[in-house]
Amino acid sequence: MDVPDKRAYHMPPLTDEFLYQIIFCMEDQSNMYCLDLVEGQLTQVDFVGDRRAEDPSRFIELPPWRPSDGFRTMDKFVSSLRNPIYRERLREVLRSGKGVFRQFKDVLREQPALERLWYYFKDREIRNVIYLWYERNDDAFRLSRLALEPEDDAKDLLQEDFTVSSDLGQWNETVVRRLDGFVQSMEDSDLLSKMAVRSVVEAWDACEDRREGLVALAGDGSYAGCLVWTYADERTAQVLFYCIEPEFRGLGLYKFLFDHMSRRLSRGGVLDVVVPLVGEGLKTESMFDTASPLQTLKHLVVRTRRWNEQNDSTDKAYL
Repeated sequence: MDVPDKRAYHMPPLTDEFLYQIIFCMEDQSNMYCLDLVEGQLTQVDFVGDRRAEDPSRFIELPPWRPSDGFRTMDKFVSSLRNPIYRERLREVLRSGKGVFRQFKDVLREQPALERLWYYFKDREIRNVIYLWYERNDDAFRLSRLALEPEDDAKDLLQEDFTVSSDLGQWNETVVRRLDGFVQSMEDSDLLSKMAVRSVVEAWDACEDRREGLVALAGDGSYAGCLVWTYADERTAQVLFYCIEPEFRGLGLYKFLFDHMSRRLSRGGVLDVVVPLVGEGLKTESMFDTASPLQTLKHLVVRTRRWNEQNDSTDKAYL
């Protein structure tokens, strides 16, 4: 019997459903699977022995995904985390050497937003392995890969785990405590930093009756962070203070709040938002790069229209 030329076979279309099937088979550590290029289906290696012997080119083994691959993915995820609390806790788990996978999942369950971020990260990693596998076996796939790449943006995860409330009064005491804590944390800073903090406090006190804000709430309704602003005039708003709770930092929650504020202000006719950069806030400067802000001293002026055009909306999370 003549063996068909492998070039006569083609990889089946990589639909979302087929992609999920491949991922399921790769993560199944109890069985080995292969792709039948004739049927365009996945099947266990044990069931195709005779057919594979007759026509080896018809079947392609799936890319491996061993426990060691899972461990490396966890390590890569931990290294990417910006939240120092959970980054260190997860590093301790990876160093423990016993029950690592179970411990890792237990820690993530404490913080639903972080758990979702992990599954997003893991899914992206395993998808890239599949895309490379497709490229090696199908030249045509290489030309269409860009359209299949997942977006490098986990904003939708925040909308699933956090809601936004404009009821600043309900959380006023909490917000004031966070402001006091910020001021105390800067007591040992240099003179310029102290002067910057003083300007924040003076601006806060000067507009006691003209503050507005947004509060981020976790899935259980608990306080997760805030963003407070006032108005310099009808067309200009100024950020007074923002603070994200330690366990929620590094998830993009400040950007989430700022985006919602920008869209709300834009609908009200506000053109500019003045953003003071003080202390840890200096690290957020790159967040505004796509909005091409004007820089004056340590303040950034962000155009709401430009911000809204360059970022996906978070309005779905608004209560």
